[in-house]
Order: sequence, then C-alpha cells, then structure tokens
Amino acid sequence: MKVLLVYLNKRTDNQKLMNAAPLTLPLLAAYTPPDIEVSIVDEAFETIDYDTDADLVATTFVLPLAHRAYTLAHAFRQRGKTVVCGGPHATLMPVETASHFDAVVIGQGDHTWPLVLEDFKNGRLKKFYTDHRDVDMATIPFARRDLLNPKGYSILNTFQATRGCPYSCTYCTTHTIYPKFLTPPLKKVVAEIEQVEGGPFHRRLLLFWDDNLVGNPVWARRLFEEMTPLKKKWVAQLTFTITEDKELVRAAAKSGCVGLFFGLESFNALSLKNSNKKHNIVEKYKEGIKLLHDHGISVYAGMMFGFDDDRKDIFEITLEKAIELGIDNLGPKILVPYPNLPIFKKLAKENRIIHTDWSKYNGNHAVFHPRHMTAEELEKGNQWFHREFHSYKSIARRLWKSKAATWFALPINLTKHKVLFSDN
Repeated sequence: MKVLLVYLNKRTDNQKLMNAAPLTLPLLAAYTPPDIEVSIVDEAFETIDYDTDADLVATTFVLPLAHRAYTLAHAFRQRGKTVVCGGPHATLMPVETASHFDAVVIGQGDHTWPLVLEDFKNGRLKKFYTDHRDVDMATIPFARRDLLNPKGYSILNTFQATRGCPYSCTYCTTHTIYPKFLTPPLKKVVAEIEQVEGGPFHRRLLLFWDDNLVGNPVWARRLFEEMTPLKKKWVAQLTFTITEDKELVRAAAKSGCVGLFFGLESFNALSLKNSNKKHNIVEKYKEGIKLLHDHGISVYAGMMFGFDDDRKDIFEITLEKAIELGIDNLGPKILVPYPNLPIFKKLAKENRIIHTDWSKYNGNHAVFHPRHMTAEELEKGNQWFHREFHSYKSIARRLWKSKAATWFALPINLTKHKVLFSDN
C-alpha cells in the first residue's frame, strides 16, 4: 500500500527567503505504519503527479486554499484515487469539504489518521473521522523530516513543542483544532531538537510552529533552560505576554532566541477588548518591545485592520507607532472572518458578509463591510500601509531603532520592499 501526502502551498515572492518546512504532513507520515510506503510532495517547488501509483492521497489546507484543494481532489478522484483531507478548513466546514473528498478528518489527526489508514485498507472508509480525546504529548512521534526535499526550504528545522493556546480571541481558529493547551515532557522536545542536523545560515535556525510557545510560562522557562546548552539559534510564535516576565525573556535570549512573532493586532484598545484580545495592553507595547530588543530579539508583529472600532485613520496611526517602536517586521492583514467562528456569524447576521469566495479570505481582501469605512477603503488602506511600512525610509528608521538581530530582520524587509515596489 502506498500513500501520497500533498502539501498545498502557494508560495509568494516574499516568502521564498523565509520558507519554513511544514510539520503536519511529516507528522502524519510518522504516524503511518511501517508497512505502508509514504511520500510527501510540496507543490510550491515540486510537481504533483496525478497519475501516481499511490493508493491513497491525503492533504491538509487552510481556508484560502480550499478551492485549490477541491480541484486537486477532483483530479485525483477522476483517476480512481481515494482522497482524504483534514486541517482548519475541513474542521470548520466538514460538510462542504466532504462533498469533494472521500473522507474528512475533523480536528487533530493523532488518533484518527491511523484509523483512516486501517479502514481504507479494509475497505470500510467512513466519510467523517473525529476523536475528542486529549493527545498524550509524550507519545507523539518525531516528524518524518527525511521525507521532505531539503532544497525547497530556507528553514528546514521546524518543530511544534506545545499544542493550542490558553486564550480565545474571537477571530482565531486555533481552538477549532486544539481545544486545550498541552505541553509535552521537556526531555522529548530537547531529544527531537538534538536529533535534527543543522546546516548553513537559516538552515541552522530552528523555528517553533507553536501557536503560543509560552502558553505555560513556567514550562517555557524550563524549556529555554534545557535548550541553552544546545547553542542553537531559534525563532518562535507566541503571545506578547512573554514581555510581562523579564526572567522569561532573559532565559529565551540566553537559549538562542533571535526573533519572535506575536499578534499585536492593533493599537486600538477597543479593538483588542472587543475581540477578546484582552491580554494585549497597548500602553505596554513600547516597554515590552524595548525589553525584547535589549536582549537581541527581533520583533515580528502581526497586525489586523478592519475591526469594528477601527476608523479611517487606523492605518496612519499604526504606521507612526510601528516606526516609533522600531518594530523589525510586521505582517499587516485585513481581518478574516473564518466561517462558523463567532465573528463570521455576527457579520452574517448583520448582512455584512460580501461573499464566500474562500480564495479571497487571505487577509488581502475585504470580504465583509467594515463599520466605519468602505470595503474599498479598507483594502486601499492595507495596501498603503504595506508600501509605507516597507519603504527604505521606514526600514532604516525601524532597524536603527531596534538594532536586534539585524542579520535576520533586514533580508526580510528588503525582500518585501522588492516585491512591493517591483513595478516602479
């Protein structure tokens, strides 16, 4: 029996420099019994063979790639292949997804993926698979990174230590996949890091795909202490709450942290409050970012536009504050109301959803009517912010203010500048 795992990946130009290896498919491969031959293909730089001799094809995808996933499923099914899927969109919209796939995995696949394989082998594949039991973090196998083509990734050594996030922001899909925040034994995380070989430049860099690596600050600090002797350089995704604990920041820096991504989301306190992002305090942004910079940690912030409390001046306010604080990198997005989340239901009830073309639900398009501006103004404001934030003047001012891991932040800024101003 042969299984093909397909990674749907529309890589943009500004992602090529910092393209990190995926973890979901290598982890599914690790859960696959040894008597089954498994392979992984990444469509960003590899060709999908629709005439493969694989018996079963599986994929996982996010909302903007839903239609792409449906097209892929149809192409394989026309050739007589069985196609299954999972991931955030499948979990949010299982009925819609099931009309295109032979089977749909809802939520985490740790318990269900082996069952899917067993049922398929025995000719009794069901339409839906879900399992609400907690995952025993100690038993999760090491991801099969050996199945990835190393030439396709600038950051090959990716990890997920924790699962989920203790917070419940109204726009976030994390809880649809991970209903609880879970941590594994520290020795397991360190052992997996130790068994992964390094490489030149970014390939020596470790990236934690966690939704919130510091969801349990005590556990996180112990992890950083255990990592310190490994002498690695690493980046991670977490919440800004790390800046509330100077010792935790110090431990992260000592263990090799050079960059952190977290969702600041807004400089509008009302927007944060009304989206249940109450753990972000705007007045503490300056002090917190300075703390990270002082420890040599580059800041990559997420920011969203289109909250109901955002006015037309939110773009200029955000730009001014971002430059003033020396934010090294920033990913501005238009608020995305993911289907079946409370925010989508609210907007739908108010007749403010413009359409359900999932390909446009990518943070670059206004798919709903904002409260204090038009959809067109929201899109143009986001585009304006992109260009102004990544202008040479802005880059110079921000990185001069930061002076933290410039070797890491500068190439990302310059790549984004090149993409945004390539038509000039």
